[in-house]
Amino acid sequence: MTATHVERSASAQRVLDAALELFAEHGFEGTSLQQIADRLGVTKAAVYYHFRSKDDLLQALVEPAFDELHHLLDEADALPRDSARHKLALQAFVEYLLRHRSTASWMSRDAAAMTRPAVWERARGVEGRLDALLTLGDSDPLSRFWTGAITRAVSGAVLSQPEADEAWLRAEVAELSGHLFAGYRAARRRHG
Repeated sequence: MTATHVERSASAQRVLDAALELFAEHGFEGTSLQQIADRLGVTKAAVYYHFRSKDDLLQALVEPAFDELHHLLDEADALPRDSARHKLALQAFVEYLLRHRSTASWMSRDAAAMTRPAVWERARGVEGRLDALLTLGDSDPLSRFWTGAITRAVSGAVLSQPEADEAWLRAEVAELSGHLFAGYRAARRRHG
């Protein structure tokens, strides 16, 4: 039996919570199912009851975030294509990162986990859509450059502060993105 994020029992959620803590401490490769069981004070068989492998655990950890990101992208795709779209999309992306920053913060530092099929395939499926959604102006080289810079600066800022107060972080990200949008507008004027 593999637990899904839709029908997750309390004991399966405890396994996921322990796995996330250990993955953050020791990395995906450096954590064994036995360590997860030990952290919970249960047998390895109890972990296997919920998840057949570490990859199943990883998939269960990241799937809710990827599902939510797909939903966010679908909603944002429906927005009118005007100058406010990228700001609204960026705000929605920041809120998404805040909701999933424990997992995303760890994942951004764990190359072994990022290359696992459960993550890699899902990430490739949303990366292009996210860039397209957040693209400023036309899809010319200058717009793509600034879109990449803003998206990565904002996500990097959020993920670098996994314990920061959310209200403070929102305010700082708004300030940062305001400066970056101003930089884009100045670059657009420079280049005509």
